[in-house]
Amino acid sequence: MALSVMGEFALSGDRGIDVFRRIDDERHRRHRYECIATVMPETDSVEGFSSYARQNPDKMRHAARAFIGNGFLSQPICLGVPSSYPKAGAAESTLQLFLYIDFFRSWHIADQEIARVERTMAEARPLRPVDVSRVLKLLLDFNRLKRAAPFIQAVWPVLIQAAAQRVDDRWQNNGFALRIVGDLQRRSGHPDRALAAYEGALSLGMNPHRCGLAIQAAHEAGNVDAVRRHLTAFEEHWPLPETLSGIKAANETTTIGGPN
Repeated sequence: MALSVMGEFALSGDRGIDVFRRIDDERHRRHRYECIATVMPETDSVEGFSSYARQNPDKMRHAARAFIGNGFLSQPICLGVPSSYPKAGAAESTLQLFLYIDFFRSWHIADQEIARVERTMAEARPLRPVDVSRVLKLLLDFNRLKRAAPFIQAVWPVLIQAAAQRVDDRWQNNGFALRIVGDLQRRSGHPDRALAAYEGALSLGMNPHRCGLAIQAAHEAGNVDAVRRHLTAFEEHWPLPETLSGIKAANETTTIGGPN
């Protein structure tokens, strides 16, 4: 698709400037958007959520600066007032304008699905595991951390009970939902809560991705015992990648030594 050639683009997010990419699924003839990083404009620091973003922090900063310096992206627009619409030539290119319009469409479709599930909860009707995991994935893709907080609080008791009882459906929606909760909690600055979610996901199915995330969350939370426990479990099944080897080395450094 032509819009995909635009690469990274940015918007104002809950914690900073969020950088997105459009991801095309040619097999199913559809696409989606995914937040891959947050740039803190005050410090220019980059929090990457994908390997691409972590390996290309300057590209993330460039996208954030382009957003800040592009006036048409912050002008007030009323859908019912055509005179408020961006004028032709306001965007850097026609593709840029239509990229943001397409993003708005995807955002609103996701918002409708999130609102539908929230209404179901408000009416005290039961949710299917697939409803919970789908909404959590939408909240993660669009990096809607503030919107996610009350939803996580509402579904957490059910998810953690499923983890304790090792109950999941054939598509592993509960385990997937707990992993997404962990991701959202890490992005929100709560690595201890993220660790609890990742450990719940691991109880429903262990894989290197979940185990690696648990190690990273434990390291960020300063939970040395959890770091050791999950590193041991990881190394029993898989070789450590470079990122986790660094955590292991740091953990060993902090535990070596004694009284002078």
